Amino acid sequence: MIQILTSIPSGGIGAYANIIVNSFGYSTWESQLLTMVVGAVTALTMIISACLDRFYGHTIIIMISSVVPSIIGTSILIGIPFSPDKRVGMLIAYWIFYSFFAVSSLSLALLSRNVAGQTKKSIVIASNFVFWAAGNSIGPQVFRDKDAPRYYMAFSILLGCFGLVVIILCALRVWYSIQNRKRDARIASGEVAPDVDFTHGFEDITDRENPHFRYSY
Repeated sequence: MIQILTSIPSGGIGAYANIIVNSFGYSTWESQLLTMVVGAVTALTMIISACLDRFYGHTIIIMISSVVPSIIGTSILIGIPFSPDKRVGMLIAYWIFYSFFAVSSLSLALLSRNVAGQTKKSIVIASNFVFWAAGNSIGPQVFRDKDAPRYYMAFSILLGCFGLVVIILCALRVWYSIQNRKRDARIASGEVAPDVDFTHGFEDITDRENPHFRYSY
C-alpha cells in the first residue's frame, strides 16, 4: 500500500511536470528550467532523510515528516486561486510537493529490516515492485485533459494518497510496537527462552514465526 500510494503521485506528476509549471504563468522555456529544481529537491530530501534515519532511527516518523510538506504543497496547489502575483508561491508549493520521495526510499529500508525468511522476503520484494509498476501506470491516468491546466481533481486524488500513507504509517508503527512488546513479555514470562546465541538467525523462518525477531521502526 505504501508503494502504490507513493508511486501514483510520482508517476502522475512526472508525466505532467512541465504542463503544471507552465500553468502558473511561466513560458515553456522557463518551465523547463524551473522543473530542473525538482531533481535537486528530490535528491536533497532523500539524502537528508537517509542521514536522519542512519543517525537517529525512527524511520516511520521520518517518513511521516517527509509527507507533511507534500500535503501542504498539494493543499496550496488545490486551494489557492491563481493570479500572476502568486506564481512564485505556487512554484515553491510545487517544489515542496516532491518531499514525499523520501518515503519511497525509506520504505525499502523498512521492508528489508522487518521481513524475515528468504522465501517471504523474495515474495514481498517482488510484490513491492509489482505495486510500484501499478502505481506508476495509474498515476498519469488521474491527470485528465478536461481538468487542464491546473488539474484540481488529480491533485485532490494525490492529496488523498498522502493522507492514506500517513494513516498506514501510523498504524504500522503502532502494530510493530505492540508486536515487540508482546514478544518481550513472552521472554520475560519464561514462555520463550532467550536466543542469546542467535540460533534462528540463518533459518528460513518468517518474522511472524520467529519469536526472537524484533521489528525496527
